Amino acid sequence: MINPYYYLFYKLSRFLNKKGNNEWGPIGGITLFVGWNIGIIYIRSLSITKESFDGLYKNILIAIAISLFITNCVLFLNKKRHQEIMKRFKNETIRNRKIGSFLVIIYLVLTLASILFV
Repeated sequence: MINPYYYLFYKLSRFLNKKGNNEWGPIGGITLFVGWNIGIIYIRSLSITKESFDGLYKNILIAIAISLFITNCVLFLNKKRHQEIMKRFKNETIRNRKIGSFLVIIYLVLTLASILFV
């Protein structure tokens, strides 16, 4: 069973970490995209306006973003898990690579499009 979170990390790592010596780029990228999704759901579900965003709502969103970043750091840097993920998906077939790339692009486009409609 493929873990979509790990697969997204793998694809971002292949795009942002060509030399394989910088895990922070993919960790930052996955935190950014997943954080945007969480933030959009947070704003939509609580019907937050620009005027009401300052104060408590803003502090909660910042705390969520920091928690997400720390969780991703622990998840991907602990016991060199990023290397295990890269080895796991390195030998995927061309067909699976194309399908995976298409799905990741759809996810990224939908995430970026949702930002415009907040």
